[in-house]
Amino acid sequence: MPKKTIKILIVEDEPIIASDIEMTLDELGYVVVGIAEDAEKAIELIQEEEPDLLLLDINLEGDIDGVMLAQDVNRLYQIPFVFLTSNTDYMTINRVKRTKPAGFIVKPFSQEDLISNIEIALYNKTDFFSEEKAKDFFIKDGNSLVKIKVDKLMFAKAEDNYTRFLTTLDSYLVASTLKRVSTKLDKLPFVRIHRSYIININFIEKIQDGYVYIGQHHLPIGRSYHDQFFEYIRKI
Repeated sequence: MPKKTIKILIVEDEPIIASDIEMTLDELGYVVVGIAEDAEKAIELIQEEEPDLLLLDINLEGDIDGVMLAQDVNRLYQIPFVFLTSNTDYMTINRVKRTKPAGFIVKPFSQEDLISNIEIALYNKTDFFSEEKAKDFFIKDGNSLVKIKVDKLMFAKAEDNYTRFLTTLDSYLVASTLKRVSTKLDKLPFVRIHRSYIININFIEKIQDGYVYIGQHHLPIGRSYHDQFFEYIRKI
């Protein structure tokens, strides 16, 4: 993925450090989508900007520190993050490792430390390129549990706070957001092409004029997902 398309969110409550990081990233060609000094602002920017990577300080303003924020990111967004910290005590390390960060940088750090951690984190990102396959799962349909077979699921579509599953046999509306559903559809053959759509690549019939065609449906490719989607398509 070209650097100019990689969006990074800085979560750091020390303005001078945050500004230095932003300047470095800008010089390297990354896109800094914002700086958050606390967890609340970070969540707001994640929802608005959909960054590819977080640079996350452990000590933040407010009651929620970086480790607690990382737990929420894992649960809700599945965005890789690299910790920035001056704390290397046993208790901090023990908390950090449970969140499975993509990197860990000890302050003060060099530009080389920053670059290497970012590049490794992005290389290991598996949102679209995991070789592990998604498994069948159950959804609640009224008073029943219905098994969704991944080889029958064409795509999932966000409908406000609900998600509609379109299979080759039927349609199901589930009381769950697409972000929550994406935790079950974060492996091949599923690919996110838009804020509102996750598709099964095995059902793609045509890609034309910014749309993916699946059966009678033509689904838009979002700007934020365009490059990653086509990079993946070129590999298959």
